[in-house]
Amino acid sequence: MAAIAVICMLILISTFTLYRSAQSRQVELQDQMLSIEVNRLQRAIEVNLQKEAYFIVWLANNFQNDGQITKENWLSVTSNIRETFPFFIGVYWMNTDGEMLLNSPSKFKPNVDMSTWQITPPVQFNTMPVLSKLSTSNVIKDSNGELFVEMRHPVEFNGRIAGYLGARYNVDHMLKAIAAQFLRPEQTLVLSDSVNQFYGELPNGHGVLTNMVDVNALNGKWQLTVWQQTDYDRSYFSLPMLIFISGIVVTVLVAISLYLLEVNVMGRRAESATVAKLKGEITQRREVEAQLQFTANHDPQTHLPNRFALETYLERSIRGEQDVVLMCIALDKLQEVNDMYGYLVADQLLLEAAKRFKSVLPPHALLARTSNDQFMIACPGMSQLEAEMQANQLRMCLEEEFFIEDNDILTTCAIGIAYRYIEDMRADELLRHADTAAHKAKALGSRKVVAYNQTMQEQLNHKKELERAIRKAINNDELQLHFQPQVDLRTRQVVGVEALVRWESSNGTVISPDIIIQTAEETGLMQRLGHWVVDTALKQFSHMLDERCAPKCIAINVSGHEFQDGYLADYVIRSVTRYDIPPQRVQIELTEQVFIENLERNQHILNRLTTSGISLAIDDFGTGYSSLAYLKHFPVNTVKIDRGFIKDLPQSKDDLVICQAVVSMANLLQLKVVAEGVETIDQQELLRNIGCNFAQGHFYYPPMTADDLIALLKKQRAGRLYPAS
Repeated sequence: MAAIAVICMLILISTFTLYRSAQSRQVELQDQMLSIEVNRLQRAIEVNLQKEAYFIVWLANNFQNDGQITKENWLSVTSNIRETFPFFIGVYWMNTDGEMLLNSPSKFKPNVDMSTWQITPPVQFNTMPVLSKLSTSNVIKDSNGELFVEMRHPVEFNGRIAGYLGARYNVDHMLKAIAAQFLRPEQTLVLSDSVNQFYGELPNGHGVLTNMVDVNALNGKWQLTVWQQTDYDRSYFSLPMLIFISGIVVTVLVAISLYLLEVNVMGRRAESATVAKLKGEITQRREVEAQLQFTANHDPQTHLPNRFALETYLERSIRGEQDVVLMCIALDKLQEVNDMYGYLVADQLLLEAAKRFKSVLPPHALLARTSNDQFMIACPGMSQLEAEMQANQLRMCLEEEFFIEDNDILTTCAIGIAYRYIEDMRADELLRHADTAAHKAKALGSRKVVAYNQTMQEQLNHKKELERAIRKAINNDELQLHFQPQVDLRTRQVVGVEALVRWESSNGTVISPDIIIQTAEETGLMQRLGHWVVDTALKQFSHMLDERCAPKCIAINVSGHEFQDGYLADYVIRSVTRYDIPPQRVQIELTEQVFIENLERNQHILNRLTTSGISLAIDDFGTGYSSLAYLKHFPVNTVKIDRGFIKDLPQSKDDLVICQAVVSMANLLQLKVVAEGVETIDQQELLRNIGCNFAQGHFYYPPMTADDLIALLKKQRAGRLYPAS
């Protein structure tokens, strides 16, 4: 019972609230409608006044252009004036003495005595000067109680005023006609000018809405007011009252219904609530499962199937003993687009590329996005020739520029193709083969299409074995660091050493440093390997310092991949400090590519190194970009001529010219020059003659262990230099 009472009370409160809201809303709507109607009424009055005024001006100008007013041309113009302008009482023509000469209609007798009414300058509608000469009277009430205004306009002949064209305008009829057209019975129109109220009467009573505007009349501004009785004061069956009565009735009915059906309804309500809850939970779970299923099988950016969905499709096709060709498309420059234009443009580029791929694919092909810059396409029942033709179509469809957010973007791709050439090939193997072929195509350059073959797998297996072996060698400290001395060609003294990594595999094969570095860079081991080289080289050099036989400088090669680690400079500086080595005796060697790529970031790292006292050298100078511009941007003090320019000396004239140019440029820039790979005395003498003062190579010393180097340096202190030539 308490619940019933509360519900009934709430219904009554809601009813009263709704009643008041409806009442307020009704008044608000009526006020808005009244404002619209008043504006329309204002416009209608102004338009009618303007139309009659412009006609008088036009008529006066017409007579003035004729040069005279005769009875014939007067009648031709004014005989039907009231048919066109029904609110005109009449028009007349009088001379400057106030004598009326012509009038229409003939029974119209105007008051031509201008002293009996006040002339006021007209309002300039829309700031137009066309009515500047028109004069109008105030609103006048005639003997019949009707309102009118009189308008007069001078007519000039030969530059002199010959008379006045006048007209009487029935304001009363005009206002009644407009009121009949625009006002409803409950509305009252009231007009007043600056003198008095001349039209309408103010209503009495409460519940009245008003709206007031100014009307631009011919003789100034009229104040227009519309009074309206509200609907709810005139009818007991207005919407608010109906809402209130309905609320009372509903309250009674609800109270009776709840009282009679309380027990039954409560039981049914509990049952219905349980069923509804279960249905809601089931529906929600299905929606979540569908969303999870879609998310698990589709790429979030392109909404294409992802790698998991593609693998499922391949497994289903293989189970159905269907031949499938798989293509892997690796996009170029996607990261560059992301860095230059932002991720939104990069995402849009992926969407546009997917559209182009779909436009050239057969309907039964499955397009999937499997990684950031990689798409894969499964084409069932396609021959090898058809697959290669299809791959070239896919490659060519990207050659046209993309226009995204006012940016012209050009991208290319490399495509790898994998075939299911054995019956028991699994889906993951086919995916791996397509990946391998795409990587091979990308390594060969953009716009390449490569089909997978067994040789690729053998190369990949070899690389994996090499990666595992190098990782094991780093973990087990199996790598070795050798040192190759650098010689001063003038004094024949060892003035520096270069640290070189060496490794002998378990089967006795000596792996070259180039292969070690390349494999470490490709497999993500470069940072660990680089830290090991820096730490071991500085540790050995510290030992040489303790033995008092260390050369002036130790050079350590650093890979470009190590620069992707923003802490490289910190690690080198900390290691130099840890082994108590003067930083001026440590030199970091870098290739030209490192200096060029990511100029701003690399410059910051290199400046940190040189600020601490560590010197920089450009390794293999002349084999990379060979742009002299970066020499002024980076604090370099040594360039090393690559062994490729030394090995054919003195026979190669081209190599000689290059070496002379490098040495001359370095000397002018006050840079130290070191020639790598010197093998003969002729090469030594030629280099010395062109001004190169430092060299290293097997002609002097091969790379050697730290112990052998210490022994050599101790002998050098005793007077021996290097093997006699």
